[in-house]
Amino acid sequence: MKHQCPSLKELLAFDAVARQGSLTQAANVLCLSVSAVSKQIAALESFLGVALLCKDGRGIQLTTQGRVYWQKIAGSLRAIETATYETRASHGDAGMITLASVPTFLTRWLIPRLPEFRRRHPQVTLSFSRHLAPAEDMPARVDAAIRYGSGNWQGVVTEYIAGREFVLIASDGLAGGRKGLRRPEALPDRTLLHHEEAANAWPQWAARHGVAQARVAAGPRFAQYSAIIQAARSGLGIGLVPRILVEDELAGGDLYSPCGASVVVDQGHYLCVRPDRLDLPAFGVFREWLLEQGALSREATGSSARA
Repeated sequence: MKHQCPSLKELLAFDAVARQGSLTQAANVLCLSVSAVSKQIAALESFLGVALLCKDGRGIQLTTQGRVYWQKIAGSLRAIETATYETRASHGDAGMITLASVPTFLTRWLIPRLPEFRRRHPQVTLSFSRHLAPAEDMPARVDAAIRYGSGNWQGVVTEYIAGREFVLIASDGLAGGRKGLRRPEALPDRTLLHHEEAANAWPQWAARHGVAQARVAAGPRFAQYSAIIQAARSGLGIGLVPRILVEDELAGGDLYSPCGASVVVDQGHYLCVRPDRLDLPAFGVFREWLLEQGALSREATGSSARA
């Protein structure tokens, strides 16, 4: 059965012309003659039955159909290039891992630790993809993901990293200052900042401190903890966030925990991996290091909570 797909050579030639905006420059990139590139484009146009290029003065440009087609295939060509690079680079425990991560955990917890990982495992390269939506399945292009939630995602193996211990945060710029925040029952009189994916955090804090749950239900919602942290720093309200994300601010005095003990909630940050990627040597190295760092972080935040 004949495949309804043009050849890769034709697609690469068209992609090069679209990116370079010139047959001559595309030929230089591909190390081909201009005539050879023109023949590949002509064959592709014949296969598709539409014109992809048109003359623009002394140069050329994409037709409307050509631009739409290129926009649809360009991502797939980049994915092929990336997959090829990763496969060629993989030997022993070397290789590239494509990882998706929730943004605040990535920027505030993981990235500061990555230089140490690079020193220990220079043969492993981490490539970061966009983070996954709460209900989104793991795409084939992603090997593993760090997700925030209860740890229940279909089709993946999950392991807890850190982040279940939540702590109140506020700044000295909060209206009324610290004097009115010495007792948990006084907090609901202030603006409380909520994470839209952590609906149980404030109710669990309220139950831990004997505050009616209805009194902590109101307040603005945020999609990311980084926004809650910045809002608290700006004096907008009082946040309830994973302690691992605000250790630096608490230690440096930019934020303080106004009252009440920290609370352990039923959500956290998890490493999720596709079952067919578990045996990748590079992933095994990264997993071992990441879970080790998570254990150290949990131990450190536990010590801070007891201090």
